[in-house]
Amino acid sequence: MERITKKRKLEFSKRRVLVISAIFILLIIGIIFLINRLLPIKNISEDDISIKLSTTKITGKSVTATITTKTKYDIFYYIDSTTNEEEYYEGEVPEETSTTTDSDKSEKIEVKEIDNKKYQKVNNSKIEIEKNGIVYLKYGRFGKLSSIPYVFEIKNIDKEGPEIGEITTKSTSTSITVTANVIDETETDLQYYFRLADSNIYISTGYVNTYTFKNLTTDENYIIYVKVTDKFGNASEAVTEATASDEVTEDEVIVQKVYHFKVNLGANTVTVYEKDENGEFTKPVKAFICSTGKATPKSGKYTISNKYRWRSLFGNVYGQYAVRITGNILFHSVPYEKMYPNTLEYEEFDKLGTSASMGCIRLCVRDAKWIYDNAKAGSTVEFYSNSSNPGPLGKPTIQKISNNKAYRDWDPTDPDKHNPWNGGDGKVTKAVIVDENPTQNTVSNKVVNKTSNTVTNTVTNTVSDTTTNNYVEQPVENKVPDIPSENTVTPPTNTVVEPDSPEENTNTVTTPPEENDPTPPPPSGQTNTVTPPISVEDHSEQSVQDAASDEIQIGN
Repeated sequence: MERITKKRKLEFSKRRVLVISAIFILLIIGIIFLINRLLPIKNISEDDISIKLSTTKITGKSVTATITTKTKYDIFYYIDSTTNEEEYYEGEVPEETSTTTDSDKSEKIEVKEIDNKKYQKVNNSKIEIEKNGIVYLKYGRFGKLSSIPYVFEIKNIDKEGPEIGEITTKSTSTSITVTANVIDETETDLQYYFRLADSNIYISTGYVNTYTFKNLTTDENYIIYVKVTDKFGNASEAVTEATASDEVTEDEVIVQKVYHFKVNLGANTVTVYEKDENGEFTKPVKAFICSTGKATPKSGKYTISNKYRWRSLFGNVYGQYAVRITGNILFHSVPYEKMYPNTLEYEEFDKLGTSASMGCIRLCVRDAKWIYDNAKAGSTVEFYSNSSNPGPLGKPTIQKISNNKAYRDWDPTDPDKHNPWNGGDGKVTKAVIVDENPTQNTVSNKVVNKTSNTVTNTVTNTVSDTTTNNYVEQPVENKVPDIPSENTVTPPTNTVVEPDSPEENTNTVTTPPEENDPTPPPPSGQTNTVTPPISVEDHSEQSVQDAASDEIQIGN
């Protein structure tokens, strides 16, 4: 009995030791677990992570990043695509950033503070990246993320159309030859398309960047659209205008020079300087009243580049005589509701001399046109602020127009011969009337309803006889008819579109891809089409607030 008792006591002691040991082990594990939960998650370093991209060449689709790590942590990511997609209004700079991280040991990338809730877990070690931007990576565990992100930048996804630069024209009494130039000359396989504002059909010239419109009306002014697409189908569009005339007017004989512009944000003035006898830009020659905005650069020097006769701006408005300064910042006129010189936003015109734009520099038409006509590419623009000193030539004044209901839809400084402020009749010539947002159904119905069977047969035979195997040697004859009246049957040549490439020697004719070519709604009574060049601008304080949730584009 005594042995049994001792044996039971021994077994109990063993069990107690085991229980105490188990509790102690669990306690140690709990302490370790607690310490792991309390300790910060380590930051990613180049030594413990591997990043491989699917391609290092330009692609029009996406990039797959394969990310692996030697650690026990999960990997989380966030993609900031705003930096490279121009989603800041008018070139607006992101807020102050707090961290910089090496991406390749030689280039530092400035990054922003990102809420950890926006990070997503990397699944199967792969991230599909569809837009250029900065990729943020963090280690994560127990619901916590490391404090400092590791970042790398994706620059090789091309979804932007080629940047169209200078467009030159050469005219005769019955023809206009248009030549388009692209800023990045390294781009290859570019396709060029041309059309008049009165036509809804682009004429393809393949790889040739020039086209001649023939059989035009003498002394008629024409608005001409140019579209350029790259090998991925990304498209850009620009607009110019020219007159079919042999005569060279005094206004056309303009010798462009390099100037230096100083934009005073505090006084809302622009002073133009030319070189003195020592070759320095110290001689003031002109002063303009302007409107700047919140995103206008506060300082710095920039070089002007592209010029646009009309430019679509943020908020579904348009500007005349636009000249690019940097990013989304432009010189241009006060906004118009449509690409008509009699649709001026007159209330915005009356704000000239005050801060009223999102960031672009608004001017009256006279001053915007002077820069457009006279400033040579390479002219510089400097920004500064001094409200007490507008500049050596002072601050010009300009009349208010909102109370003049008869004329206020026109800029009083616009040299257009129809401008009622200057004794014109207030009418808009048909060359300036731009038809917007036609549908393919509208065009098709117009042809079906107004073309007889005889015309249809003629079209079929003409296409068969004239387009076969002629494109490579020489583009199809550029025959453009006069603008038809409402009851006029559209000539057969308006329905023919040359092939997209000079290498396609078939009878099939196509139009360029339009998926990247959004268009605004048409004005009443118009059936023809126009797709304005894409660039964007806002024209009111409310638009600044509303735009925060929309796709961000160029400001006004």
